[in-house]
Amino acid sequence: MHGSIPTSRAIMAMSLLFIVGFASGYYVNPLLSPPTVVWEEDSAWRTDSISISGSTTVLPIANACAIAFMNKYAGTSITVTGGGSGRGYSEVIDGVVDIGMASRPPKQKEIDDAKEKGVALWLHPIALDAVCVVVHPSVNETLKLTLQEVGKIFAGIYTRWSEVDPSLPDEPIYVVVREPGSGTRGTFEEYVMEPYGYSVTDAAHVRPSNPAVKTTIETTPYSIGYVGFGFITSNMVVVALAEEEGKPYIYPSIESIASFKYPISRYLYLVTTTRPESGSLTDRFIDFVLSPEGQEIVEEQGFLKLPRYPAGV
Repeated sequence: MHGSIPTSRAIMAMSLLFIVGFASGYYVNPLLSPPTVVWEEDSAWRTDSISISGSTTVLPIANACAIAFMNKYAGTSITVTGGGSGRGYSEVIDGVVDIGMASRPPKQKEIDDAKEKGVALWLHPIALDAVCVVVHPSVNETLKLTLQEVGKIFAGIYTRWSEVDPSLPDEPIYVVVREPGSGTRGTFEEYVMEPYGYSVTDAAHVRPSNPAVKTTIETTPYSIGYVGFGFITSNMVVVALAEEEGKPYIYPSIESIASFKYPISRYLYLVTTTRPESGSLTDRFIDFVLSPEGQEIVEEQGFLKLPRYPAGV
């Protein structure tokens, strides 16, 4: 198994994730120390090829790591395509690709589909991320909302900003969401909609990727949407979120996400249908993403690398 090791609250979260994942019918690779294996110069993986598909959130990480890996090991070939977490799970289960990308754990149907195909889903955490609620600057320069208030906006219970707060503009709310099957949408709905029995309004404007949502929020007055942490720009306003009334409002930051204090913090995954065979290109690539070099690429793409144990632990 591969990876870095988280500290304190992240360790507890990862331990719980492993227990819940195992009980739910899938496996989460524990985050262990970076790999120290010596790669043989004449290993077959050096002339092999693999394909990867899935989450558009994970896409920039996987693509940048694939380019760096192929530049380092010129005989290898890695293709990376997006399409959403649902596509990542579906295609890795069906054997269409070697690795899926996901920004959420598998749904029960995906677990059942894997069992029917006689495979087991292995989730390899590669980064930390957050689903960040963002608005166009025309709404306000700062905005603080509870998760339920956000849910009411996306459910269409609030349709004008002045209904959310009288100090906000008396303008219609332009709601932007991701497509069904998106891991970002799934995570958002798990935290913001499902606890209150809300469903996304039919008036919501659907976008196929994080970059598409980002562009819409940046250019559409009075809009609200959500993007991964790595897609935040200075042309949008990030909303501070509270779990409920009376709880602190938290902005997404390296510290708040790594400690899971930000209410919608999450892991990002590479997914395989078995524990990768030692010496395979799949195994080597996942090792690379979890190595110090790969984790630097994670940070360069705007995400958070996995925390590690202090030296000597």
